Amino acid sequence: MDSSKTPLNQHSLQSLELWLSSLGAKKDVDDPSKWYLIVSKWNAIIFFEQEDLSVVWESGGKETKRLFSYCINRDDVERAIMQGP
Repeated sequence: MDSSKTPLNQHSLQSLELWLSSLGAKKDVDDPSKWYLIVSKWNAIIFFEQEDLSVVWESGGKETKRLFSYCINRDDVERAIMQGP
Protein backbone atom coordinates (compact mmCIF):
# COMPACT_ATOMS: atom_id res chain seq x y z
CA MET A 1 0.00 0.00 0.00
CA ASP A 2 1.32 3.42 -0.94
CA SER A 3 1.82 5.27 2.36
CA SER A 4 1.27 8.65 0.69
CA LYS A 5 -2.31 7.54 -0.14
CA THR A 6 -2.95 6.31 3.41
CA PRO A 7 -5.04 8.52 5.72
CA LEU A 8 -3.05 10.32 8.40
CA ASN A 9 -4.83 8.39 11.15
CA GLN A 10 -3.39 5.14 9.78
CA HIS A 11 0.22 6.29 10.24
CA SER A 12 2.22 5.98 13.44
CA LEU A 13 3.22 9.18 15.19
CA GLN A 14 6.85 8.39 14.38
CA SER A 15 6.12 8.10 10.66
CA LEU A 16 4.18 11.40 10.71
CA GLU A 17 7.11 13.09 12.46
CA LEU A 18 9.53 11.69 9.86
CA TRP A 19 7.19 12.93 7.11
CA LEU A 20 7.10 16.48 8.56
CA SER A 21 10.89 16.40 8.93
CA SER A 22 11.22 15.38 5.28
CA LEU A 23 9.21 18.49 4.35
CA GLY A 24 11.74 20.60 6.26
CA ALA A 25 9.62 21.18 9.37
CA LYS A 26 11.24 21.42 12.81
CA LYS A 27 9.64 20.19 16.04
CA ASP A 28 9.12 22.72 18.86
CA VAL A 29 11.48 21.92 21.74
CA ASP A 30 8.87 22.58 24.42
CA ASP A 31 5.73 21.33 22.65
CA PRO A 32 6.10 18.08 20.67
CA SER A 33 2.71 18.59 18.99
CA LYS A 34 3.90 21.84 17.38
CA TRP A 35 6.05 22.02 14.24
CA TYR A 36 7.50 24.96 12.29
CA LEU A 37 7.89 25.05 8.52
CA ILE A 38 9.71 27.99 6.95
CA VAL A 39 9.79 28.47 3.19
CA SER A 40 10.73 31.48 1.10
CA LYS A 41 7.26 33.00 0.68
CA TRP A 42 5.54 31.98 3.93
CA ASN A 43 5.94 30.29 7.30
CA ALA A 44 3.64 27.71 8.83
CA ILE A 45 3.00 26.30 12.27
CA ILE A 46 1.61 22.78 12.22
CA PHE A 47 -0.20 21.41 15.27
CA PHE A 48 -1.19 17.83 16.00
CA GLU A 49 -4.54 18.53 17.63
CA GLN A 50 -6.94 15.98 19.09
CA GLU A 51 -9.38 15.92 16.17
CA ASP A 52 -7.44 17.49 13.27
CA LEU A 53 -4.07 18.56 11.95
CA SER A 54 -4.06 22.35 12.19
CA VAL A 55 -1.92 24.52 9.92
CA VAL A 56 -1.47 28.26 10.41
CA TRP A 57 0.37 30.01 7.58
CA GLU A 58 1.87 33.48 7.97
CA SER A 59 2.68 35.54 4.94
CA GLY A 60 3.11 39.29 4.75
CA GLY A 61 1.72 39.80 8.23
CA LYS A 62 -1.49 37.89 7.46
CA GLU A 63 -2.41 34.56 9.09
CA THR A 64 -4.48 31.84 7.44
CA LYS A 65 -5.62 28.75 9.34
CA ARG A 66 -6.87 25.44 7.96
CA LEU A 67 -7.86 22.21 9.68
CA PHE A 68 -7.19 18.85 8.03
CA SER A 69 -9.03 15.76 9.19
CA TYR A 70 -6.82 12.83 10.11
CA CYS A 71 -8.95 10.84 7.63
CA ILE A 72 -7.39 12.69 4.67
CA ASN A 73 -4.49 10.95 2.96
CA ARG A 74 -0.98 12.16 3.59
CA ASP A 75 -0.32 13.14 -0.02
CA ASP A 76 -3.33 15.47 -0.17
CA VAL A 77 -2.42 17.09 3.15
CA GLU A 78 1.17 17.56 2.00
CA ARG A 79 0.09 19.24 -1.24
CA ALA A 80 -2.23 21.56 0.70
CA ILE A 81 0.46 22.48 3.23
CA MET A 82 3.11 23.12 0.60
CA GLN A 83 0.73 25.18 -1.56
CA GLY A 84 0.67 27.70 1.25
CA PRO A 85 -1.98 30.17 2.26
